[in-house]
Amino acid sequence: MKQIETTINFGGFYNSIHDGNIDHMVEALEYNFDNVDYEKTFESYIKQYCYKLESYILDEYLIDIDFKTIKLNSPKYYNYSTDSIDCKINTNQANSLNNVLIKDDEFLSFLKDRTTSCSGFMSFFTYDQALNNKDNILIMYVLEYICNKFNEKEVVYGEIEFDIYEKNVA
Repeated sequence: MKQIETTINFGGFYNSIHDGNIDHMVEALEYNFDNVDYEKTFESYIKQYCYKLESYILDEYLIDIDFKTIKLNSPKYYNYSTDSIDCKINTNQANSLNNVLIKDDEFLSFLKDRTTSCSGFMSFFTYDQALNNKDNILIMYVLEYICNKFNEKEVVYGEIEFDIYEKNVA
């Protein structure tokens, strides 16, 4: 089974809805913020996020996606980028999802916007390169687009169930 490596730009944890979900859960369970092991908590969150995202994709686009080797990629500094999820996806599943989205005018508008350089932003790929799936890049844009919709419809209502981990305090 051939797989490709991709990135899920889900919005990250820095001042985001995901950060808010974690803070809400820490407060609701009466944990001390200083004792939270955020690395383990983030890992729990992204695994559950991907699980729910798979279900969302199946429900909305009728494509069965299975994210493998899920790993959080956090920048050292948040001034240029935010957290993303690195993972592997079956090539056939990725192509099937790509084929559905390239027929969606709203997605094509999103893709045009994300691949157009402007003041303060230099796109690494042109619209045509992304649309023609140069270096298997199209799935990254497809997943970002879907995550934006998923975050608005599902995540905002606290649909992600995850564990809060505490640091080992002696």
